[in-house]
Amino acid sequence: MNTGMLVIKPGIHATTQDLGRNGYQHLGVTPGGAADGLSANWANRLLENDPTAAVLEITAGGLELEVQTQTMVAVTGGDLNLTLNGHPQIPWRSFWVRQGDRLKFGYPRHGFRAYLAVSGGFQVNTVLGSCATVLRDGMGGIHGDGERLQHHDFLPCIHLQKERVARQIPERYLPDFNEDLTVHVIPGYQQQLFAKESWQTFWDSEYEITPDSDSMGARLKGKAVKPPEMNLLSEAVCYGAIQVPGDGQPIILLQQRQTLGGYPKLGSILPLSGFELAQRAPGSVIRFRPIGLTEAQQQMRRYLRFFGL
Repeated sequence: MNTGMLVIKPGIHATTQDLGRNGYQHLGVTPGGAADGLSANWANRLLENDPTAAVLEITAGGLELEVQTQTMVAVTGGDLNLTLNGHPQIPWRSFWVRQGDRLKFGYPRHGFRAYLAVSGGFQVNTVLGSCATVLRDGMGGIHGDGERLQHHDFLPCIHLQKERVARQIPERYLPDFNEDLTVHVIPGYQQQLFAKESWQTFWDSEYEITPDSDSMGARLKGKAVKPPEMNLLSEAVCYGAIQVPGDGQPIILLQQRQTLGGYPKLGSILPLSGFELAQRAPGSVIRFRPIGLTEAQQQMRRYLRFFGL
């Protein structure tokens, strides 16, 4: 396929992502996938793509693409000051692009990650059933080696014969990436290992996202949560698990996490909160509040049904 988009500038960190490669954690393979799954799913929905279609995840901006086909695109997530041929474009909508057009993402105005989808999805080869780029595993991406986009990479996509109707997401569905973020936590089976004082510290404190956070885990800085004084065996860890290492600074495990961990865990965050967390840059402050398992399941069922997942 010789129609698609050419990378003129790769930006800070742009990768191909999809729903991730599930079913391989027992082999030590992390799922990966879009950090803000909600925004990625909206991008595909705007174009009536299959939910599994590959998208670009643009972290912190700087990506510039030359269009070498004609197609519909959709941009969602953070506002990274996108321009089309120098003209500003607002996110959360679809629009038509032609041969020779330039798409340029600036740097974040609101949010931290933007998602670019094309009609039919980017036609990227898969590894273990997914194109999700996972740097730590050297897996996925344009060349299958887990690398982020590079200068002169070519992103294949289908050519459309005629322009389709542009769509925009209703305002009531748009997230506010500037508001204070409260992350919902489902306390886990190790909750009894933590003293009451440790839990009180956790609920009452604010935590800052540190610069060494990434898609593997959000590292936090704030009032230390005293971990239990015992050695635990390493075990499988899930998305959103909140580990507490010896220094008491919580770590939230995310899409590209390791598959095993031995630190004690307070519980896991609601995935919908994780999507919002992905739109907060280092230095942002978050708080935590508990959510019951039943309520968390109801929220996730509504989300999954809505997007046909």
